[in-house]
Amino acid sequence: MTNKARPKASVFIGRSIDEYIATTDGDVEWLMEFGEEGEDYGYNQFIASIDALVMGRNSYEKVMSFSEWPYKGKRVIVLSKTLTSVCEQAELFEGSIPELMEKLHIEEVQHIYVDGGKIISSFLSLNLIDEMILTLVPVFMGAGIPLFNEFNHKITCTLKNAKSYPSGIVQLHYLLKKQLITVMWIVD
Repeated sequence: MTNKARPKASVFIGRSIDEYIATTDGDVEWLMEFGEEGEDYGYNQFIASIDALVMGRNSYEKVMSFSEWPYKGKRVIVLSKTLTSVCEQAELFEGSIPELMEKLHIEEVQHIYVDGGKIISSFLSLNLIDEMILTLVPVFMGAGIPLFNEFNHKITCTLKNAKSYPSGIVQLHYLLKKQLITVMWIVD
């Protein structure tokens, strides 16, 4: 599958200055400490632009702890080989990321939101992220769940936009340049 024959894949995520997306126990409530009343930092416009959201098991389990489902009206796909079922608002996908992207292409999905540190890094490893909107929250966490895990190649980005807010939050919108990579599949 070529990059042209797949949905656009975007990331929209908040992180600390030291690149953590959650505390060590997965809590994300600290993100709310820096928000301004009535300011969504472009989230509502972004979420309106997507056809589906793809997340991993850890992100799904965190979302399930919220008092209300945050993605009403959006297709949510949970990538997991360990879960056996998900809530009725989501669907479970047990295949590989390339298989998912092919399926979404066939279904004519145009734009997906990729969420969760491990899933984002996996998509980056496969050169499948087109844009990344990073919301830098003015706090050092010291420890937590990192935004990025290791991936297998250098990725060059172009800054599309940078915006600062009175709360101290800075949002960076990057377009990722496509790199020529070799992906080897080892089959038993």
